[in-house]
Amino acid sequence: MKKLVQKYFVIAKVLQIILFVTFVNTVVIGQNLGCNFKPGTITLNLTGQSQGSNIVTYIVLVDGGNIIKYKSALNATTIDNVVVGSYKAVAVTWDNTQANAPVLEIGLNLNNVDHCWKSIAVDMSICDCNTTTNSITVPVSTGLNPQYVLTNGRGVIQAIQPSTTFSGLTNDVYNVYVACGIGTAPNLLVGSNIKLVTTSDLCEPIPLPYVVCVAECAPVICLPMTVLKLVK
Repeated sequence: MKKLVQKYFVIAKVLQIILFVTFVNTVVIGQNLGCNFKPGTITLNLTGQSQGSNIVTYIVLVDGGNIIKYKSALNATTIDNVVVGSYKAVAVTWDNTQANAPVLEIGLNLNNVDHCWKSIAVDMSICDCNTTTNSITVPVSTGLNPQYVLTNGRGVIQAIQPSTTFSGLTNDVYNVYVACGIGTAPNLLVGSNIKLVTTSDLCEPIPLPYVVCVAECAPVICLPMTVLKLVK
């Protein structure tokens, strides 16, 4: 009987660790992160998942009906060929030595996948290119002394300025918020995450998304070229 009790507590401890599987970019305060990635390969971060040769983890993307649209490779944090759309990302974990292994396949409803542990679902938006230049100009805000806040798709603040034009941008996903009449607000700093800024500090908490897709081409390759036949 004592051995059974000890075994129960060992199993309970493992389950507790697995239940804390979550994404690093889970929203803390609840700011809308706008667009997060371009179409193609997306990379996510996991934290807190159990480790061990018997523990398996997949990341899935589900649509609004909780249908699995994409599934990562075993214990991988990247998903390939993701198209434009809104999804929820969920980490699914189980012990592959258990008696009833879950069936986790594209097209299934995640609600019907059991015998596993699921992380908190994280909202995610995949957006297509909407500008081909390396600068963007956002609409003027009517708020008091507006400061325009530029973040990347993961919510990290890239710039804070009174000007509505951001220049020198590289190919990436950006979101622009507006903070008004605040002086200096805690966590409203370049390098901080917009998730840590309270909504009351933002007069435009719903961001404007911009996906910069500037043509990348080496000058030597892109210059007009003429092929000549050598005459001996």
